[in-house]
Amino acid sequence: MKKIILVLCFSIFLSEICSAQQFSKAVTKESFTEWNFGVAFIESGGFPFPGASFLWGKTHTYENNLIFEYEGGFAFPTLVTGKVGIGKKFENTKAVIGIRPFPFNIYGQISIAEKENGYWIASVEYNPLNPKIRTSVAVINFGYRRNFELKKKKSIPSSL
Repeated sequence: MKKIILVLCFSIFLSEICSAQQFSKAVTKESFTEWNFGVAFIESGGFPFPGASFLWGKTHTYENNLIFEYEGGFAFPTLVTGKVGIGKKFENTKAVIGIRPFPFNIYGQISIAEKENGYWIASVEYNPLNPKIRTSVAVINFGYRRNFELKKKKSIPSSL
């Protein structure tokens, strides 16, 4: 019961922050692709199970360096996955907390070694749900996020 209350409180916290007025207009928007690899710790014991994912997403940075980001894509072994999170940008480092809906996990993520076109990321995830319905207890991920800009269409001047 305590775990369900924790998840509900975390969900309410995320929704309150996302609806706050400071998230009305993004200062910057970055689109990205992300490649991750990691291990899942299964409660049934044995060796950690390896996994990987390829995702597409966007990061919106607001005043006071607040961050809202979301992403979705393909994963092994779950086939599909996604994440939504909020955080803060500290100079060249981004710290984010959020929820992965499937497989369900609460996560913390940090950026490492920002480069011109992207940066390394690391995340730790935890599944607080009942052990009978969870796919893993915890996940550790490392990955690379590559930023890209959407090309703007050139407008054709109309003739008189």
